[in-house]
Amino acid sequence: MPILRLGEETKLISTANPSYRIQPKGAPELVSLAGIINESADAFETLQAEVKEKIARARADLRHERNLLAALMSDLPTGVLACNSGGQILLYNQRAQKLLQRPGKLIGLGRSLFSILDRGPVVHAIDMLHQATSRGQKSPTTNFVLNVREAQVLRVHMAPVFKNGQEEKELSGFVLTMEDLSGQLEDSLQREQFFYGLTAALHPPLGQIQQALQTLTEAERTETGHQAPLQAIGDATNRLTKQLHQAEQAYKQQPIDIGHRENILGEHLLSIIEQHLQRHASITITHHADEELWLQLDSYAMVQGLAQLTNALRKAEGFSALSLQLQRTGKDQALLAITWPGCTIRGDELQTWQSRPLIRDAQDRLVSFGNLVVRLGGRLELSPEPRPIEQLRILLPLAEPEEHFSDIQPAEHRPIHYEFGLLHQVCRDDLCLQPLAQLTYAVFDTETTGLKPSEGDEIIQIGAVRIVNGRILYEETLDQLIDPRRPVPEESVKIHGIAPELLLGQPTIDQALPELHHFAEGSVLVAHNAAFDMKFLRLKEQSSGVHFDYPVLDTLLLSWLVHPNQQSHSLEEVAKRLGIALVGRHTALGDAMVTAEILLKLIPLLAAKRVHTLQEAMEASMKAPFAHLDFY
Repeated sequence: MPILRLGEETKLISTANPSYRIQPKGAPELVSLAGIINESADAFETLQAEVKEKIARARADLRHERNLLAALMSDLPTGVLACNSGGQILLYNQRAQKLLQRPGKLIGLGRSLFSILDRGPVVHAIDMLHQATSRGQKSPTTNFVLNVREAQVLRVHMAPVFKNGQEEKELSGFVLTMEDLSGQLEDSLQREQFFYGLTAALHPPLGQIQQALQTLTEAERTETGHQAPLQAIGDATNRLTKQLHQAEQAYKQQPIDIGHRENILGEHLLSIIEQHLQRHASITITHHADEELWLQLDSYAMVQGLAQLTNALRKAEGFSALSLQLQRTGKDQALLAITWPGCTIRGDELQTWQSRPLIRDAQDRLVSFGNLVVRLGGRLELSPEPRPIEQLRILLPLAEPEEHFSDIQPAEHRPIHYEFGLLHQVCRDDLCLQPLAQLTYAVFDTETTGLKPSEGDEIIQIGAVRIVNGRILYEETLDQLIDPRRPVPEESVKIHGIAPELLLGQPTIDQALPELHHFAEGSVLVAHNAAFDMKFLRLKEQSSGVHFDYPVLDTLLLSWLVHPNQQSHSLEEVAKRLGIALVGRHTALGDAMVTAEILLKLIPLLAAKRVHTLQEAMEASMKAPFAHLDFY
């Protein structure tokens, strides 16, 4: 009815598109009413423009400061990442993205930190921050080490973010700074292996030369003419042997200039040790650690110390394997038992190893591995006797949360990518009850070879963009061409403009769908005329190995819900009605971007219809006259 359509268009002006104007037509009374509404809309738009201009000026200084801090953060050598108390990522810089992102592990605003980092160490650190806060510490911090992937070890520093305006501090989030130790470990171990390989290679020939000289000297004692050259060779050999010995001693006095105490899960420590020793020592290493066993130590120094132990063991005949066992021995200690089956080493040689300088302390004093263990509150169970030994036992302290917090106020950081609105969100177990404005969306579109998925038509392009906290993340997109493994009809090419030769060598749909599935993890899927796109996806679930069981919203149905009296709900007409420019039409990513803008415009219109949550939107969508259409 004209009067109902007039009401919808009036609501559209006041809620979503102030630039929209009603086309006067129909009875004289309706034409007059439309003119009055349009005049009011002009005044409303002018007032709104003035308010927006004032807000823009007020925000200009803040935006400048954010951009300045973002530029500074982009040059930081450490990764910086901030989360709310539920683990949603609010902020990250490029270094953090480089350290953490890898195939199957995406870093992004609104994504869960626990999808890219092991949950255990992070939750443990958060618990310790809570404990420190409850004990009255103003700005506690904590450190731990993570074995992120093979050959990558991160040292992580965690600082809390507190809610403002409360007498009792409540944790609302945390900031992580991350340092990659992998290169330092690798370089140090390579240097260790090179030096000991060189010295090991020189000692035998020097010993052989000395033995040969001794034999020649005894045989040629009667030949006085040969004694002088032999003496010269002997002196040179002795000098070379002495210099080699001095070089070994000097190398031992070059400690690793890294000393740091952090909490680390026992299983992670043994995994780090195993990975680094296996690559350089070419031996078999097995390990086992009790569950949830946390240690407080310098993991870097531990790896270096055990690398030196491995070098000492390599001199023993039959050395080919190490066994590492870590278990609790009491309330505050754990036992690390290191066994080398099939061979023995003298106790005095182990004494030499544990006395070798390893690190420098805060006063720049040399500290050996043995001293380091003692300083940490542990003990080496080592006999000073020269008898053969098959096992080394090291008692280590369990983590004591209250002993390793710092009151140092962390410096403020600002990332390249941030969304601070997430800081105040409440984590809800039931996604369906969350307000539409607070949900995370993955808005997607497809281009296909045709309109009949059940008759062999295939997807040739997928485009997607994320919405977090009511903001389109233009830097977090998916844009992938797909090889359909079938001809592309000419009439389809005329619509989307994707020439068949562009698809040769692109991933197949079975390779591309897992990427879309992971991109949409933790999100609500959104599409315009979603039934069409979802039919293509679900027909490929079995072959691709992924199941799209995420909630789905359809902007076509939502548009009908807010404007049931409008004649068209095509993407073009809805965009025009809401004042959205069409860019990149009939490209998957371009249409996904337009759909994302449409969704954000529809949310306040849905609220005016008393549709506020995901569940309400999904239930209301089912009332649309074309909600149950299927595509074949």
